[in-house]
Amino acid sequence: MKGIIIGAGEIGNALYEILKKQYHVECVNKHLEITYSTSFIVEFLHICFPYSDEFISEVKRYQELYKPKYTIIHSTCPIGTSRQCDAVFSMVVGKHPDLQESLTTFTKFLAGEKASEVANYFRRAGMKVYLYDKQETLELAKISQTTFYALMVEYVKDLDRQCKEMNLNFSEVYTIPSFDYNRGYEELGNPEFKMPLLVPIQTKQGGHCTIPNCEFWNTSFTKLIKELNGN
Repeated sequence: MKGIIIGAGEIGNALYEILKKQYHVECVNKHLEITYSTSFIVEFLHICFPYSDEFISEVKRYQELYKPKYTIIHSTCPIGTSRQCDAVFSMVVGKHPDLQESLTTFTKFLAGEKASEVANYFRRAGMKVYLYDKQETLELAKISQTTFYALMVEYVKDLDRQCKEMNLNFSEVYTIPSFDYNRGYEELGNPEFKMPLLVPIQTKQGGHCTIPNCEFWNTSFTKLIKELNGN
C-alpha cells in the first residue's frame, strides 16, 4: 500500500513515523512533488498542511497529480471542507510538538462515505479507530474541542486576575476545590461531571490550534474568545 503524506510538520512527521513501520509511505513538504510512473498506484493521500484560502484547490491539485484511491484530511478545517474534497476526515488530538505517542493513544476518528474502507489501514498501524458517517460532524467535533479549551484558558486567566485584585490565592479558589470536585465525582461513579484543571498563564494564546480554529466557527463564544485574547 503506497501512501504519500503532504505536509512534513508536527502532524505529518508523527503520522509518517507510525505508518512507515507497516507501510510504504513518504512524507514531503507542501509544494514538493514526487514523480511516479503512470503504472504506480498511490492508494492513500494524507493531507497534513494547515488550512488556508487555497486549501481546497491545493488538495484537489494533489489529487489530480497522484490520483489516489483515498484522500484523508488530518488538518483542522472549516465544516464542509472534506466533503468538497471528496475526502475522509480524521481529526488529530494530542500534545504538541511530539504527536507520535498521541496518535496511538487517542482514538483515530474517521468520517465520510469511505471511512470504513480505510479503517483497517489505521488499525494495522496500531491505532484505535471509531467511524462517523458525516465529515461535518467530526469537523465540528474538532473545532468544538479547541474552542472549549480556548474558552477555559481565558476563564482561568480572568479568574487569576480577579484573585490578584482581591488578594486571594488562586489555587485555593480554583485548583484545590476543583481537584477535590473531580475526585469526588470519580469516586461516586460520575466522571462525566469532572471539570478541566488549567494553570493560568497571563499571555496571549499562541500556537496554531485554539485561536486560529475560532475562525472556522462563527459563534458568540468564538467571538468572545478572540476579543478576550486581543484578536
